[in-house]
Amino acid sequence: MSKIIFDSGISLDGFFAGDNRGPNNPMGGVSGKIHMWMLNQKAFWEYLGIEGGKVDNFEGQLIRDVNARTGAFIMGKCMFEEGEAS
Repeated sequence: MSKIIFDSGISLDGFFAGDNRGPNNPMGGVSGKIHMWMLNQKAFWEYLGIEGGKVDNFEGQLIRDVNARTGAFIMGKCMFEEGEAS
């Protein structure tokens, strides 16, 4: 039987994204604030097949472990639409 694991970035005051989200403003401009720890990790960029990241520490190993156990990523309507900029 498969497991469903919810993994998300959220601010301490309960926001997933800022105001005025859209294809040209993903996450309403707050992505860097919420996800900077992840964007700095080499493991994040390795998974995408892109060279990048400055740090490779325990958080990078966490990213690798999560990606290794993930069979599929599910995204909601808003996240999908923001990724479909023309």
